[in-house]
Amino acid sequence: MPLPPSRPFSISSKPLKPLPIKAIDADVFSKVWAESSALTPRSLQLLKSVGVLRHWFDGQRVLNRGQITSTALLLATGRLRVSVTTPDGEEQLLRWMLPGEISGLSSVFAETTYPTDLVASGPVEVYHIERSKMIDLIQRDPAVAIDLLRILGLRINQLFDTLADQGMHSLEQRVWAALERIAKFNSVKVADGVMLRVSQADLAQAAMASRQRVNQQLRHLQAQGLIRLGYRNIVLLRKPPAR
Repeated sequence: MPLPPSRPFSISSKPLKPLPIKAIDADVFSKVWAESSALTPRSLQLLKSVGVLRHWFDGQRVLNRGQITSTALLLATGRLRVSVTTPDGEEQLLRWMLPGEISGLSSVFAETTYPTDLVASGPVEVYHIERSKMIDLIQRDPAVAIDLLRILGLRINQLFDTLADQGMHSLEQRVWAALERIAKFNSVKVADGVMLRVSQADLAQAAMASRQRVNQQLRHLQAQGLIRLGYRNIVLLRKPPAR
């Protein structure tokens, strides 16, 4: 299953000319990421068979950034908020983890600390898979190992996308990039595009800006016909058909 393309990333110190913001192709956008971000049904079943199901309540911290852990986390139901804290003490929302996704692979295979904060957003059920059981499974079943490698490759793409987003000087560009990043993992198709279940406060954290400034940019994007604002949701509007 191919990985979705990444936005260009540059380490050059020269300022880059902002790319024009364009309406999305909702069908391609949703389909590629939905297919690529989750494990295959077979891998899911095998991983669940060696995991221990635990329940978490809204607001509970499942893992903290820097925490030592020897388990991978496979989300069964609900969603988990994935974020980091900046040196200034501000939370930066990265995305939400959704059912069928697995996290903590670097802690299992490289024995590193957990890289982000993971907080339950509503009630969730998570399979906790110990390192020894995970390694035993992939030694017995190479297909699961290949599936996990695909997920790790996708995570690397996400990392570089996030770094590229943070280097954007234009707030409008950062807001749009944050909308795209969240939509890839937390959106549903609607008649005129894809709808994100996100508040403006969460989006402000993702774009690393104040809620007031982000609201101004959202209204500007809405005036351009690129988005539609709703109550705790934002619709990225479908690209109009070519004439």
